[in-house]
Amino acid sequence: MAKAPAKAARTAKKTPATNAVSLAERMSFLRKQRSITLEALAEKSGLTKSYLSKVERGMSVPSISTAMKIAESLDLSVGQLLGEIQYEGAISVVRHKERLSFMRGGSGSGYNYEMLAPGKQFKTMEPFIMRPPLKFENDRRFNHSGQEIIFVLSGRMEVEYGGSLYELAKGDCAYFDAHVPHRSRSIGKIAEALVIVKAT
Repeated sequence: MAKAPAKAARTAKKTPATNAVSLAERMSFLRKQRSITLEALAEKSGLTKSYLSKVERGMSVPSISTAMKIAESLDLSVGQLLGEIQYEGAISVVRHKERLSFMRGGSGSGYNYEMLAPGKQFKTMEPFIMRPPLKFENDRRFNHSGQEIIFVLSGRMEVEYGGSLYELAKGDCAYFDAHVPHRSRSIGKIAEALVIVKAT
């Protein structure tokens, strides 16, 4: 959990969300706090009621793309849904050890993310580090609102976008409209990339 400076701590907007509380519990609490039914959330997010129910029961872990859809439908940032505590202020400084981690799937088989600005209020973009798996997960692709930038920090990765494949190496960058189905995987060994999602 990110720690704020002493002065900022007094202005933190606390919620029951902490690292000790699961995503499932946070999602259920935040949904009920807003008096939103699973049916209404399904309609707003474009996801099925049965899938959302599985997430709330801890039977399924959403991808970052799916988490963004759920968060947007609850009028939250994805960081808030995943358990960040926001602090007031014009600048957000997050130390390496304070990053908020989020993993989908088991080690080596799922996506691993680290939120880079979990405490910033009123964000218009969501920056994070992504470590994609070595293999594509089934035939599933992801899409969400806004635009996305992928900048490869280490290794090589393959990005599938709109049915076309693009291989990226360290220093390469891809910028695209995120409503088009897309996904990525590491090549050879787990790659690391800076990903920035900007709302439109």
